[in-house]
Amino acid sequence: MDDLKKTDYRVTMKEVAPEQAAGIRGQYPISQVPEIMGKGFGLVMEALTAEGVRPAGGALAIYHGWTKDTVDVEIALTVQGVFFPQGGRSGVKASMVPGGKVAFTVHVGPYDQLEAAYGAIQDYAKTNGLTLSDTMWERYLTDPAVEPDLSKHVTEVYWPLA
Repeated sequence: MDDLKKTDYRVTMKEVAPEQAAGIRGQYPISQVPEIMGKGFGLVMEALTAEGVRPAGGALAIYHGWTKDTVDVEIALTVQGVFFPQGGRSGVKASMVPGGKVAFTVHVGPYDQLEAAYGAIQDYAKTNGLTLSDTMWERYLTDPAVEPDLSKHVTEVYWPLA
């Protein structure tokens, strides 16, 4: 998968329901995102455990915006029920994963190759006369603690329509 191309992705349209989540949001240098993600997921899990709330559907990165050097990202876990954080645990807050019509694809492989999945969605939108939102998200289906081989990691990519 070293030479993954945008054409290797199957992009589809789907309707998704909004989901309750708990997350921590911030603006970070793009170069620090991998480190921030690991720490962020740990903080979110600690807050959920402290409140007796169970994760429901995987780890997410919800991208709210970016520049050449920084990204505005929310590191989150979907939850069963509603999360009401007590005591401001490390900035973890209740959140919502957006619902609605999204362009969707699946990426298998290292995270640093996800850009090709986004390119495929952009090409699909252009070809089909669709306008994409400023927010998009990734759902990580593979736990790095269970599967250390990044070439086997599965990531769903969701990009809502504007």
